[in-house]
Amino acid sequence: MLLNRARLDALLRDEGIDAVVLTTPINVVYGSDFGSEFMLGRFEDHTTAVVLGPGVEPGLLIPEFDLPFLCETPSWIGDVRIYGNPWSSVGVFMGAAVEAKLDTALRRALKERRAALKPAQEDDFFAGLAALLRARGLAGARLACDDLRVAARLAGMGFGAKAPIVDALWTMRRARLVKTAAERAIMTTGARINADALADVIRAGRPGMRESDLARIYRRHLIERDARHLGERGMMFGTGDASSFSLPQSDERALVPGDAIVLDCLGTYRGYHMDLARTGVVGGPTAAQKLRYEAVLAALLAVEDRMMKPGVHTSDVRKLTRETIAGFGLRGELVSVTTHACGLEVFEFPYPDSLAKGFTLEEGMVVNTEVFYRDPELGSFHLEDSVLIERQGCSLLVPLPRDLVVFG
Repeated sequence: MLLNRARLDALLRDEGIDAVVLTTPINVVYGSDFGSEFMLGRFEDHTTAVVLGPGVEPGLLIPEFDLPFLCETPSWIGDVRIYGNPWSSVGVFMGAAVEAKLDTALRRALKERRAALKPAQEDDFFAGLAALLRARGLAGARLACDDLRVAARLAGMGFGAKAPIVDALWTMRRARLVKTAAERAIMTTGARINADALADVIRAGRPGMRESDLARIYRRHLIERDARHLGERGMMFGTGDASSFSLPQSDERALVPGDAIVLDCLGTYRGYHMDLARTGVVGGPTAAQKLRYEAVLAALLAVEDRMMKPGVHTSDVRKLTRETIAGFGLRGELVSVTTHACGLEVFEFPYPDSLAKGFTLEEGMVVNTEVFYRDPELGSFHLEDSVLIERQGCSLLVPLPRDLVVFG
């Protein structure tokens, strides 16, 4: 189970919420372990819903179309409801298929599931969701939704009359901050895949090579291991100005001797994000480049040694990072420091102002501290790893060398 159910229940109690309705793909997967291609591909805005709450029997609503997927990859939630569009041939086909021949495990399971779920089937998503909520006595409850469009539709159906339906976006982000064992296992595997992809890039990189060719090496490694790159590039491979301004990858820009190059690796594995950064130089580094990288490395090591533990506020992490780099005689105001939790979103912040004002670390979080020194003349120097916050400190998900990369 991905869901940290005890944490979510505690948060809902603290906020006076009886039940939360989850309909966005990230939270549906998190809340139910159910993530069909139909849902994740966003064929429609609202296809699947999860209802959770303290003392509330969990419920999962799916389209009839996804019944075969449920049979092959069950959710931990026992009470599943279905809905189906009257104009669709899917239900007719399923019935004809299982009546024609029960010669596979899938067809046998599908026949049993359909027989159990068909009597309570509703015609459409919102009718099914309303029926699920009423079956749990939640018609007059204080509800939260992670999509306010769903909240508006439910309000129009009479829900929230006694207590307005509230936004669950930030509540769910706070719930997801502390990772379960299942989540940590996925993220550790992803971190290893990401590290190996970067190693491929480092082995292949050489002066004169195009930025876009480096990105293709990275993306190919991920794809072959069922991982995905993030965004158009999947990697912020930038030389010269591109290392500072995060410019789009270029078929024209190449690795030029003397340039710094940011190696920021971003992707997902089984829906969970992986985020890793190193810095390289093309040719031998100058003394000034070495100094800047040594400052960035010293700052990250100081942060991991002294600050990455429960109870520390990330504003103090930012302060220590800038002070450490300034101690090398460099300009502290050129340091960008971002401490962010990582998971089903690459930046998982607990509150709307957390990027600017920071947040308090908790045991069980997976966190990156991005240390980025942008030099107007020498390019940018960047370093980050994912760490697990433990009781007395932190540990790297995947320990890796942190030497300055040289593309010779």
